[in-house]
Amino acid sequence: MNKFLGISVILLLTGFTSCKEDPGTGKVNGTLTPYEQTPYDYFENPNLPPPNFPKDNMPTVEGVELGRMLFYDPILSGDSSLSCSGCHNQAFAFTDNGRQFSTGINGDQGRRNSMPIFNLMWHLDGFFWDGRSELLRHQAIEPIKDPIEMDETIAYLLVKLNRDAMYKEAFAKAFNITEIDEEHVALALEQFMMTITSGYSKFDLGRTVGFSNFTPAEMRGLEIFNAESYPNDPNNKGGDCFHCHSAPLFMTRALMNTGLDSFSTDPGLEGVTGDPKDRGKFKVPSLRNIEMTAPYMHDGRFATLDEVIEFYANGVHFNANLDPNMHALQDSVYLSPQQRSDLIAFLKTLTDEDFLNNEEYSNPFN
Repeated sequence: MNKFLGISVILLLTGFTSCKEDPGTGKVNGTLTPYEQTPYDYFENPNLPPPNFPKDNMPTVEGVELGRMLFYDPILSGDSSLSCSGCHNQAFAFTDNGRQFSTGINGDQGRRNSMPIFNLMWHLDGFFWDGRSELLRHQAIEPIKDPIEMDETIAYLLVKLNRDAMYKEAFAKAFNITEIDEEHVALALEQFMMTITSGYSKFDLGRTVGFSNFTPAEMRGLEIFNAESYPNDPNNKGGDCFHCHSAPLFMTRALMNTGLDSFSTDPGLEGVTGDPKDRGKFKVPSLRNIEMTAPYMHDGRFATLDEVIEFYANGVHFNANLDPNMHALQDSVYLSPQQRSDLIAFLKTLTDEDFLNNEEYSNPFN
Protein backbone atom coordinates (compact mmCIF):
# COMPACT_ATOMS: atom_id res chain seq x y z
CA MET A 1 0.00 0.00 0.00
CA ASN A 2 1.23 3.50 -0.77
CA LYS A 3 2.48 4.88 2.55
CA PHE A 4 0.72 8.18 2.03
CA LEU A 5 -2.54 6.38 1.25
CA GLY A 6 -2.08 4.25 4.37
CA ILE A 7 -1.52 7.29 6.56
CA SER A 8 -4.63 8.94 5.08
CA VAL A 9 -6.77 5.88 5.83
CA ILE A 10 -5.50 5.74 9.41
CA LEU A 11 -6.18 9.46 9.92
CA LEU A 12 -9.62 9.07 8.40
CA LEU A 13 -10.50 6.16 10.68
CA THR A 14 -9.05 7.98 13.68
CA GLY A 15 -11.13 11.02 12.79
CA PHE A 16 -14.31 8.97 12.69
CA THR A 17 -13.47 7.51 16.08
CA SER A 18 -12.58 10.83 17.72
CA CYS A 19 -15.74 12.52 16.45
CA LYS A 20 -18.03 9.86 17.80
CA GLU A 21 -20.80 11.27 20.00
CA ASP A 22 -20.47 10.55 23.67
CA PRO A 23 -23.73 8.75 24.57
CA GLY A 24 -25.91 10.52 27.09
CA THR A 25 -24.02 13.82 26.94
CA GLY A 26 -24.81 15.26 23.53
CA LYS A 27 -21.10 16.01 23.15
CA VAL A 28 -18.78 15.56 20.20
CA ASN A 29 -15.08 16.01 20.95
CA GLY A 30 -16.11 17.50 24.28
CA THR A 31 -18.30 20.13 22.63
CA LEU A 32 -22.07 20.19 23.07
CA THR A 33 -23.92 19.09 19.95
CA PRO A 34 -27.23 20.95 20.04
CA TYR A 35 -30.31 18.76 20.10
CA GLU A 36 -33.40 19.98 18.34
CA GLN A 37 -36.42 20.11 20.65
CA THR A 38 -39.88 19.20 19.39
CA PRO A 39 -42.62 21.73 20.22
CA TYR A 40 -45.28 20.18 22.44
CA ASP A 41 -48.47 19.76 20.44
CA TYR A 42 -51.04 21.05 22.92
CA PHE A 43 -54.53 20.31 21.68
CA GLU A 44 -56.51 23.42 22.54
CA ASN A 45 -59.52 22.35 24.55
CA PRO A 46 -62.64 24.32 23.55
CA ASN A 47 -63.97 23.87 27.10
CA LEU A 48 -61.03 25.73 28.66
CA PRO A 49 -59.41 29.15 28.17
CA PRO A 50 -56.68 29.57 25.52
CA PRO A 51 -53.33 28.07 26.59
CA ASN A 52 -51.23 30.23 28.88
CA PHE A 53 -47.80 28.61 28.91
CA PRO A 54 -44.91 30.72 30.26
CA LYS A 55 -43.10 32.35 27.36
CA ASP A 56 -39.70 31.58 28.87
CA ASN A 57 -40.49 27.88 29.29
CA MET A 58 -42.66 26.80 26.39
CA PRO A 59 -43.22 23.03 26.65
CA THR A 60 -41.44 20.64 24.33
CA VAL A 61 -41.98 16.93 23.89
CA GLU A 62 -38.57 16.27 25.44
CA GLY A 63 -39.07 18.69 28.33
CA VAL A 64 -42.53 17.40 29.22
CA GLU A 65 -41.38 13.79 29.17
CA LEU A 66 -38.38 14.63 31.35
CA GLY A 67 -40.64 16.43 33.82
CA ARG A 68 -42.93 13.42 33.86
CA MET A 69 -39.97 11.16 34.67
CA LEU A 70 -38.88 13.41 37.51
CA PHE A 71 -42.43 13.69 38.87
CA TYR A 72 -42.71 9.91 39.22
CA ASP A 73 -39.14 9.18 40.33
CA PRO A 74 -38.47 8.79 44.08
CA ILE A 75 -34.86 9.81 43.39
CA LEU A 76 -36.01 13.33 44.23
CA SER A 77 -36.39 12.42 47.93
CA GLY A 78 -33.64 12.06 50.51
CA ASP A 79 -33.90 8.28 50.79
CA SER A 80 -35.24 7.71 47.26
CA SER A 81 -38.51 6.36 48.65
CA LEU A 82 -41.01 9.14 47.83
CA SER A 83 -41.85 10.76 44.50
CA CYS A 84 -44.06 13.76 43.79
CA SER A 85 -46.72 11.27 42.72
CA GLY A 86 -46.59 9.70 46.18
CA CYS A 87 -48.67 12.63 47.47
CA HIS A 88 -50.31 13.50 44.13
CA ASN A 89 -52.03 10.40 42.76
CA GLN A 90 -53.61 10.75 39.32
CA ALA A 91 -56.57 8.56 40.33
CA PHE A 92 -57.42 11.17 43.00
CA ALA A 93 -56.98 14.16 40.66
CA PHE A 94 -53.36 14.29 41.81
CA THR A 95 -54.23 14.63 45.52
CA ASP A 96 -53.05 12.33 48.29
CA ASN A 97 -55.27 9.24 48.16
CA GLY A 98 -58.03 10.66 50.36
CA ARG A 99 -55.66 11.54 53.23
CA GLN A 100 -56.11 14.68 55.29
CA PHE A 101 -52.35 15.26 55.53
CA SER A 102 -49.42 13.75 53.65
CA THR A 103 -46.63 11.86 55.38
CA GLY A 104 -43.01 12.60 54.47
CA ILE A 105 -40.05 10.25 54.28
CA ASN A 106 -39.27 10.62 57.99
CA GLY A 107 -42.82 9.87 59.11
CA ASP A 108 -43.71 13.53 59.70
CA GLN A 109 -47.14 14.79 58.71
CA GLY A 110 -47.76 18.11 57.00
CA ARG A 111 -50.31 20.62 58.26
CA ARG A 112 -52.10 21.30 54.99
CA ASN A 113 -54.04 19.07 52.63
CA SER A 114 -52.37 18.01 49.37
CA MET A 115 -53.59 20.23 46.52
CA PRO A 116 -54.81 18.86 43.16
CA ILE A 117 -52.63 19.26 40.08
CA PHE A 118 -54.42 20.22 36.87
CA ASN A 119 -55.13 23.35 34.81
CA LEU A 120 -52.19 25.06 36.54
CA MET A 121 -51.31 27.21 33.53
CA TRP A 122 -54.29 29.41 34.42
CA HIS A 123 -53.36 29.91 38.09
CA LEU A 124 -52.12 33.48 38.10
CA ASP A 125 -52.26 34.09 41.84
CA GLY A 126 -49.36 31.98 43.03
CA PHE A 127 -49.01 28.39 44.16
CA PHE A 128 -49.45 26.52 47.46
CA TRP A 129 -52.45 27.20 49.68
CA ASP A 130 -50.85 30.47 50.81
CA GLY A 131 -49.70 31.54 47.33
CA ARG A 132 -46.08 31.83 48.43
CA SER A 133 -44.55 30.66 45.13
CA GLU A 134 -45.17 33.07 42.29
CA LEU A 135 -44.20 30.58 39.59
CA LEU A 136 -44.89 26.87 39.27
CA ARG A 137 -41.17 26.19 38.72
CA HIS A 138 -40.50 27.63 42.16
CA GLN A 139 -43.26 25.59 43.76
CA ALA A 140 -41.92 22.41 42.17
CA ILE A 141 -38.63 22.62 44.08
CA GLU A 142 -39.99 23.40 47.56
CA PRO A 143 -41.35 19.93 48.53
CA ILE A 144 -37.98 18.40 47.60
CA LYS A 145 -36.17 20.63 50.12
CA ASP A 146 -38.85 20.54 52.81
CA PRO A 147 -37.63 18.39 55.75
CA ILE A 148 -41.23 17.36 56.49
CA GLU A 149 -41.79 16.14 52.94
CA MET A 150 -39.01 14.81 50.70
CA ASP A 151 -36.11 16.07 52.83
CA GLU A 152 -33.42 16.24 50.16
CA THR A 153 -30.79 18.87 49.54
CA ILE A 154 -30.65 20.25 46.03
CA ALA A 155 -26.89 19.77 46.04
CA TYR A 156 -27.13 16.03 46.62
CA LEU A 157 -30.10 15.64 44.28
CA LEU A 158 -27.95 17.12 41.52
CA VAL A 159 -25.16 14.68 42.37
CA LYS A 160 -27.60 11.78 41.98
CA LEU A 161 -29.01 13.07 38.71
CA ASN A 162 -25.62 13.92 37.20
CA ARG A 163 -24.29 10.43 37.77
CA ASP A 164 -27.35 8.85 36.13
CA ALA A 165 -26.77 8.28 32.41
CA MET A 166 -30.51 8.23 31.67
CA TYR A 167 -31.02 11.68 33.14
CA LYS A 168 -27.83 13.09 31.62
CA GLU A 169 -29.14 12.16 28.20
CA ALA A 170 -32.69 13.33 28.92
CA PHE A 171 -31.56 16.77 30.14
CA ALA A 172 -29.22 17.12 27.16
CA LYS A 173 -32.08 16.36 24.77
CA ALA A 174 -34.55 18.63 26.57
CA PHE A 175 -32.34 21.63 27.33
CA ASN A 176 -28.96 21.13 25.60
CA ILE A 177 -27.09 21.13 28.88
CA THR A 178 -24.28 18.79 29.92
CA GLU A 179 -24.47 19.55 33.66
CA ILE A 180 -27.86 19.14 35.34
CA ASP A 181 -28.72 22.08 37.60
CA GLU A 182 -31.57 23.18 39.87
CA GLU A 183 -33.02 25.61 37.32
CA HIS A 184 -33.58 22.95 34.69
CA VAL A 185 -34.97 20.42 37.16
CA ALA A 186 -37.56 23.07 38.05
CA LEU A 187 -38.27 23.95 34.42
CA ALA A 188 -38.82 20.31 33.46
CA LEU A 189 -41.25 19.75 36.33
CA GLU A 190 -43.07 22.95 35.39
CA GLN A 191 -43.41 21.84 31.77
CA PHE A 192 -44.99 18.53 32.75
CA MET A 193 -47.38 19.96 35.34
CA MET A 194 -48.43 22.80 33.04
CA THR A 195 -49.61 20.29 30.44
CA ILE A 196 -51.86 18.40 32.88
CA THR A 197 -55.32 19.65 31.98
CA SER A 198 -58.88 18.63 32.76
CA GLY A 199 -61.81 19.75 30.64
CA TYR A 200 -63.78 16.78 29.35
CA SER A 201 -66.35 16.14 32.05
CA LYS A 202 -70.05 15.41 31.80
CA PHE A 203 -70.62 19.12 32.43
CA ASP A 204 -68.42 20.04 29.45
CA LEU A 205 -70.35 17.70 27.20
CA GLY A 206 -73.56 19.15 28.61
CA ARG A 207 -72.62 22.64 27.52
CA THR A 208 -72.35 21.45 23.92
CA VAL A 209 -75.68 19.58 23.91
CA GLY A 210 -77.79 21.97 25.96
CA PHE A 211 -77.45 19.71 29.04
CA SER A 212 -79.70 17.10 27.47
CA ASN A 213 -77.29 14.53 28.97
CA PHE A 214 -78.08 15.65 32.55
CA THR A 215 -80.43 13.83 34.90
CA PRO A 216 -83.22 15.91 36.49
CA ALA A 217 -81.24 16.01 39.76
CA GLU A 218 -78.08 17.20 38.00
CA MET A 219 -80.04 19.89 36.17
CA ARG A 220 -81.61 21.12 39.41
CA GLY A 221 -78.16 21.13 40.98
CA LEU A 222 -76.77 23.26 38.13
CA GLU A 223 -79.55 25.79 38.71
CA ILE A 224 -78.83 25.86 42.45
CA PHE A 225 -75.11 26.31 41.79
CA ASN A 226 -75.69 29.34 39.55
CA ALA A 227 -78.53 30.97 41.51
CA GLU A 228 -78.28 33.83 44.00
CA SER A 229 -79.37 33.24 47.56
CA TYR A 230 -81.87 35.53 49.26
CA PRO A 231 -82.04 36.22 53.02
CA ASN A 232 -85.08 35.18 54.98
CA ASP A 233 -86.58 33.17 52.15
CA PRO A 234 -86.68 29.47 53.04
CA ASN A 235 -88.02 28.70 49.59
CA ASN A 236 -85.07 30.11 47.67
CA LYS A 237 -82.88 27.57 45.94
CA GLY A 238 -79.75 29.64 45.40
CA GLY A 239 -76.42 28.28 46.52
CA ASP A 240 -74.37 31.35 45.53
CA CYS A 241 -71.58 29.01 44.46
CA PHE A 242 -70.78 30.64 41.14
CA HIS A 243 -69.33 33.84 42.62
CA CYS A 244 -66.14 32.05 43.65
CA HIS A 245 -66.30 28.97 41.40
CA SER A 246 -67.46 30.12 37.98
CA ALA A 247 -67.07 28.08 34.80
CA PRO A 248 -65.00 27.07 32.96
CA LEU A 249 -62.22 26.75 35.56
CA PHE A 250 -64.56 26.70 38.60
CA MET A 251 -62.12 28.71 40.69
CA THR A 252 -61.27 32.31 41.42
CA ARG A 253 -57.81 33.81 40.95
CA ALA A 254 -57.66 35.10 44.50
CA LEU A 255 -56.84 34.03 48.01
CA MET A 256 -59.82 34.37 50.32
CA ASN A 257 -60.81 34.12 53.96
CA THR A 258 -64.01 32.06 53.84
CA GLY A 259 -64.82 32.16 57.54
CA LEU A 260 -63.61 28.70 58.46
CA ASP A 261 -62.66 30.07 61.91
CA SER A 262 -63.28 33.15 64.01
CA PHE A 263 -59.50 33.42 64.23
CA SER A 264 -57.35 31.24 62.01
CA THR A 265 -54.53 29.41 63.76
CA ASP A 266 -52.96 28.96 60.32
CA PRO A 267 -51.89 32.43 59.11
CA GLY A 268 -52.33 31.55 55.43
CA LEU A 269 -51.36 34.47 53.21
CA GLU A 270 -50.34 36.53 56.25
CA GLY A 271 -47.40 34.17 56.66
CA VAL A 272 -46.19 35.34 53.25
CA THR A 273 -47.02 39.06 53.30
CA GLY A 274 -46.81 39.80 57.02
CA ASP A 275 -50.05 41.76 56.71
CA PRO A 276 -52.60 40.92 59.46
CA LYS A 277 -55.38 41.67 56.95
CA ASP A 278 -54.28 38.54 55.07
CA ARG A 279 -54.69 36.17 58.00
CA GLY A 280 -56.73 33.10 57.15
CA LYS A 281 -56.68 33.77 53.39
CA PHE A 282 -56.12 30.68 51.27
CA LYS A 283 -56.14 29.80 47.60
CA VAL A 284 -59.56 28.96 46.17
CA PRO A 285 -59.15 25.59 44.41
CA SER A 286 -61.06 24.44 41.36
CA LEU A 287 -64.23 22.40 41.82
CA ARG A 288 -63.38 20.29 38.80
CA ASN A 289 -62.94 16.67 39.88
CA ILE A 290 -64.15 17.66 43.36
CA GLU A 291 -65.68 14.21 43.77
CA MET A 292 -62.14 12.76 43.79
CA THR A 293 -60.30 15.24 46.01
CA ALA A 294 -61.73 14.71 49.51
CA PRO A 295 -61.11 15.72 52.24
CA TYR A 296 -61.75 19.42 51.69
CA MET A 297 -60.34 22.83 52.66
CA HIS A 298 -56.69 23.74 53.24
CA ASP A 299 -56.59 21.56 56.35
CA GLY A 300 -58.84 18.77 55.11
CA ARG A 301 -61.31 19.35 57.92
CA PHE A 302 -64.39 18.28 55.93
CA ALA A 303 -64.59 14.64 54.88
CA THR A 304 -67.58 14.94 52.53
CA LEU A 305 -69.22 17.38 50.15
CA ASP A 306 -72.29 17.38 52.36
CA GLU A 307 -70.15 18.70 55.24
CA VAL A 308 -68.82 21.46 52.98
CA ILE A 309 -72.35 22.51 52.00
CA GLU A 310 -73.43 22.47 55.64
CA PHE A 311 -70.53 24.79 56.48
CA TYR A 312 -71.46 27.31 53.80
CA ALA A 313 -75.12 27.15 54.77
CA ASN A 314 -74.74 27.36 58.56
CA GLY A 315 -71.13 27.38 59.68
CA VAL A 316 -69.43 30.52 58.34
CA HIS A 317 -67.61 32.39 61.14
CA PHE A 318 -67.48 36.15 61.08
CA ASN A 319 -63.95 37.53 61.38
CA ALA A 320 -62.19 40.78 60.51
CA ASN A 321 -60.82 39.40 57.23
CA LEU A 322 -63.93 37.62 56.02
CA ASP A 323 -64.31 37.95 52.24
CA PRO A 324 -67.21 40.17 51.10
CA ASN A 325 -68.71 37.25 49.18
CA MET A 326 -68.96 35.35 52.46
CA HIS A 327 -70.66 38.28 54.18
CA ALA A 328 -73.40 37.99 51.58
CA LEU A 329 -73.60 34.26 52.19
CA GLN A 330 -74.09 34.45 55.94
CA ASP A 331 -77.66 33.64 56.99
CA SER A 332 -78.83 33.72 53.38
CA VAL A 333 -78.39 30.19 52.07
CA TYR A 334 -81.11 27.70 52.74
CA LEU A 335 -80.94 24.34 51.00
CA SER A 336 -83.30 21.50 51.78
CA PRO A 337 -81.94 17.94 51.96
CA GLN A 338 -83.18 17.39 48.40
CA GLN A 339 -81.54 20.58 47.16
CA ARG A 340 -78.24 19.59 48.80
CA SER A 341 -78.44 16.21 47.15
CA ASP A 342 -79.14 17.86 43.79
CA LEU A 343 -76.20 20.22 44.22
CA ILE A 344 -73.85 17.30 44.94
CA ALA A 345 -75.21 15.48 41.89
CA PHE A 346 -74.23 18.48 39.79
CA LEU A 347 -70.76 18.73 41.36
CA LYS A 348 -70.12 15.14 40.39
CA THR A 349 -70.69 16.06 36.74
CA LEU A 350 -67.35 17.91 36.98
CA THR A 351 -65.47 14.61 37.24
CA ASP A 352 -63.28 14.09 34.17
CA GLU A 353 -62.62 10.40 33.57
CA ASP A 354 -60.39 11.12 30.58
CA PHE A 355 -58.10 13.19 32.78
CA LEU A 356 -58.07 10.64 35.59
CA ASN A 357 -57.00 7.89 33.17
CA ASN A 358 -54.90 9.81 30.64
CA GLU A 359 -51.72 7.78 30.04
CA GLU A 360 -49.81 10.95 29.13
CA TYR A 361 -50.02 11.92 32.81
CA SER A 362 -49.27 8.46 34.22
CA ASN A 363 -46.10 6.83 35.53
CA PRO A 364 -43.63 6.42 32.63
CA PHE A 365 -41.71 3.74 34.50
CA ASN A 366 -44.64 1.29 34.62
